[in-house]
Amino acid sequence: MKVKFLLFASLECLMLFSCNSEKEAPNTDIEVARAFINSILKNNFKEAERFLLKEETNEQYLNRFKEYEAKSKESDKYKDATIIINEITPVNDSVSIINYSNSFKRNKSNKLKMVRLNGRWLVDLKYTFSGNL
Repeated sequence: MKVKFLLFASLECLMLFSCNSEKEAPNTDIEVARAFINSILKNNFKEAERFLLKEETNEQYLNRFKEYEAKSKESDKYKDATIIINEITPVNDSVSIINYSNSFKRNKSNKLKMVRLNGRWLVDLKYTFSGNL
């Protein structure tokens, strides 16, 4: 009887821990930036959209990424690329600029503006493309 109880309890604990071992959502500016960039590189735009500041201009830029990737012959090379963080510039406690490149186009750096809104870090693409950086 005790053996059955211990076996049952062990299995219950195993199931509990396996259910709670889901990958945690990124919650810092750098983690969110990496998750967004990685999603874009892998053409996972649905995932990238989770990290985007919900504004019409940002959504238009994301749609341009989708269109470009659909036509790009280099898209497979981007999927295998790794992210290289060149510099992190905190502007204040709720804004930072992430300068990054990737292993496929190492010499081309890009910048992402990260904003914290309601406790969540989000990507603000309109500043990346408007020349305000």
